[in-house]
Amino acid sequence: MKTLSVRQPWASLIVSGLKDIENRTWAPNYLGPVLIHASSAKVPKNFADQNIFDINNEIENEQLFGNFPQFEDLEYSAIIGYVTISGDSNDSKSVWAMPVEHQWHLADAYLFDEPIRGVKGKLNLFETAELDIEHLPAAHKLVRRAPRLEGECLVVPVTEAGLQEIRDANRVELCATDEILNLVEKPIEELKDGEYAFKPIGSIRLETLSQQVSFEVEQISYQFWDKEDGSPIKAIDWNMNEIDYFNIGILLKDVIAS
Repeated sequence: MKTLSVRQPWASLIVSGLKDIENRTWAPNYLGPVLIHASSAKVPKNFADQNIFDINNEIENEQLFGNFPQFEDLEYSAIIGYVTISGDSNDSKSVWAMPVEHQWHLADAYLFDEPIRGVKGKLNLFETAELDIEHLPAAHKLVRRAPRLEGECLVVPVTEAGLQEIRDANRVELCATDEILNLVEKPIEELKDGEYAFKPIGSIRLETLSQQVSFEVEQISYQFWDKEDGSPIKAIDWNMNEIDYFNIGILLKDVIAS
């Protein structure tokens, strides 16, 4: 079966169905299912500094929601799942697309229940002769846990560790993705001069796999960050513009229920 070796965290993002574009300088010359091999190259410590604002935000939110593991828990030198190459373009509007000649469109992603470990990668598309689409290890699709609005209550899925960190800090930090901004911001066309930018969200419910905790919301605001010298931390956005790094900070008040 055709196989593609990809660095982490991109390999796991692909088989999780979160990353729908693979950026390459060469055409796949093939449409159909491919195994995804996670290469041996470790995620660099300065990963966040090497990637654009929008992509880092997507990854960090998915880690908070429990849809994607922390980098130290990723698999390496292993075939971890499979996906279907459904097309190739150079004008995708996906947040995962980069300005390269070939943006492979990916769909129908599956994670192996147990990775096939100890496999060396190769360049380009290569064959893994012992596997074919009819005889693959047990696999599953990620059931993505997503934030949502229920009236004036913002519901956010989190991990157990994430919930504890939030309770300790008494605030929720959400990265500024389109998904989050669409949930919490008022549409621009509805804003009047000087009006508060956020929707009237009065409470937030944090959901782990085993418990739910609801809080009153004291304030929602844009949170900007400075370096030690007081200058603003900068980031590059999807349009390759330099911007001040920011996220959405939600200050919590009283616990409503748990």
